[in-house]
Amino acid sequence: MPRNTRSPFLRTAVAVAAVAVGLSVLAACGDSGKGSDKSAEPGAGAAKGTADPSTSGAPTATPTTAATGTFAVTHVGGPTTLLEVGGLRLLLDPTFDAPKKYKSGLEKLHGPAFGPDKLGRVDAVLLSHDQHDDNLDDSGRELLKKVPVVLSTPGAQKRLGDHVTGLKSWQSQELKTAQGTVRVTAVPALHGPDGVDRGADGEVTGFVLSGAGVPVTYISGDNASVKVAQQVGDRVKKEIGPIDTAVLFAGAARTPAILDNAPLTLTSKNAALVAKNLAPRQVVPVHTDSWNIYSEDLASLVKAFQEQGIADKLVDVAPDGSKKNLS
Repeated sequence: MPRNTRSPFLRTAVAVAAVAVGLSVLAACGDSGKGSDKSAEPGAGAAKGTADPSTSGAPTATPTTAATGTFAVTHVGGPTTLLEVGGLRLLLDPTFDAPKKYKSGLEKLHGPAFGPDKLGRVDAVLLSHDQHDDNLDDSGRELLKKVPVVLSTPGAQKRLGDHVTGLKSWQSQELKTAQGTVRVTAVPALHGPDGVDRGADGEVTGFVLSGAGVPVTYISGDNASVKVAQQVGDRVKKEIGPIDTAVLFAGAARTPAILDNAPLTLTSKNAALVAKNLAPRQVVPVHTDSWNIYSEDLASLVKAFQEQGIADKLVDVAPDGSKKNLS
């Protein structure tokens, strides 16, 4: 994408950035622990999901041929994103509250593109972490009770209950559908700068989707580390296959109260470096809008990708609830 060309994506980025001008960064955002093995039933159109304790080491390599069926994304707002892949409808980090302030100091500035009543079937929620309102708000907590499979961190299982399956890093769960099997593998994520241990408050996970006919998809979660993402990418490429799609949580979330205002999610520059290092076919950027924690926006993300010469990888997913084909 030439720098003097205003693509629809860049126009969207500038529009979103304009809304965000002048917003203060006030509050906090959220590594892995104990795993859990259990079975659950996804909703209509999907069969049984089973946690596989044998995968706490290397994930099992699976064919990564052309995708079967729909591969699409719908960005609802913030990190909340619906992925349709392998016959499943997978929801990332549900946040459906209207604009409000939270006891944590976080503030939601804009509501979602639509409410939970407009979601349709959700077979599973992939929850990066539960500690922070911008990744799981009040409405999102209520939604979890209605979803047959919820995959998250071991800490989330302890806090939210056994309806949640807590996966250690590199542990997997298989979700079977009429089209086949989607393997969901938990992968490391660091909710802050390299070398920092935030303890339980910083426990967060990313995910990788794979399976026969399923495009290998990396979901970063609230990871701020280029090094961690590179380590994940290297292992995924070696043991599963090349990454087709990367869903990157960006926005450079910051708060003066945590780590001297260090970025808690990917900066625009680091998101571009992750994309260049992992070399996916396409990048879906999320978690840059709707909350008061972001210090960078879509426009800066586009600029960073332009500087790395990979702006053509960006998928235009404005948080407007429209479905975009990823095939």
